[in-house]
Amino acid sequence: MPLAGRLALLLLSAQTVWAQYVVSARAGTVHFVSGEVFVDGKPADWTPVRFPLLTRGQVLTTGRGRAEILLGPGVFMRIDRHSAVRMLDNRLADAQVEIQQGNALVEVVEIPKGGDVHVVLGPTRTSFRGIGLDRFEAASRLLRVYGGRAEVVAGSQRTEAGRGAAVHLGETLSVTKFNPRRKDDLLVWSANRSFQLFLSNLEAHSHPTNWEITMVPGRGIVSDRDRPHVPSDEDRAYYSNRDFGVMFYFHPRATTKPAPHPPMPVTGNDAVRRS
Repeated sequence: MPLAGRLALLLLSAQTVWAQYVVSARAGTVHFVSGEVFVDGKPADWTPVRFPLLTRGQVLTTGRGRAEILLGPGVFMRIDRHSAVRMLDNRLADAQVEIQQGNALVEVVEIPKGGDVHVVLGPTRTSFRGIGLDRFEAASRLLRVYGGRAEVVAGSQRTEAGRGAAVHLGETLSVTKFNPRRKDDLLVWSANRSFQLFLSNLEAHSHPTNWEITMVPGRGIVSDRDRPHVPSDEDRAYYSNRDFGVMFYFHPRATTKPAPHPPMPVTGNDAVRRS
């Protein structure tokens, strides 16, 4: 059986009701909430089946919680604790959000044709070029690129940065380097969210993403041209993501759902490696 077919069987046996993948006609959809999250000072009206929309000018703030908002069908902004973002424009053709306080990660899986996404921080505007992962830090006015390419504009200045580049977002742009392998709670939480959404959306497996899949047949199972491998309960699928620097494995017999906020990225059984 081809890889795609074997993977589909594994995924269909997974219990992925704990994650949802929502496609919105507008940017600013509040896709996920954990803990204290507010919209214009009031608790976010979010449930697993209700996804409020941030309109122009509305401010989402987090206390001891985190939130995930859509900036496009395949663009996710994950907002850290004690942070604030303001929706400047929620049209998919020109989605714009301003980071006012704290930290946020933007994961780009796909930018729809004819659409664009801009993140404003101080005097700068950042846009994205294809699949990637970027971190914005308001206090230090810093952009860290974990994957893909980002383009930053400040007045008449323009610079493009790739993985491992840290862009200082001031009136004058400057670029240094950082170690993209270093992680914190926000990046680990975001990696879990990304993986859950990837598993829950079977259509995503037919398009390029930042998740790579390796199928490993169970021990003792022979596979050759005359005797193609038959999927079994001993098969495992390994999922790696270079941008996040994590690896998960999925076992079809696993029945335990991953914890909402595990200290390490896990699913089903446990994580095999964190690079």
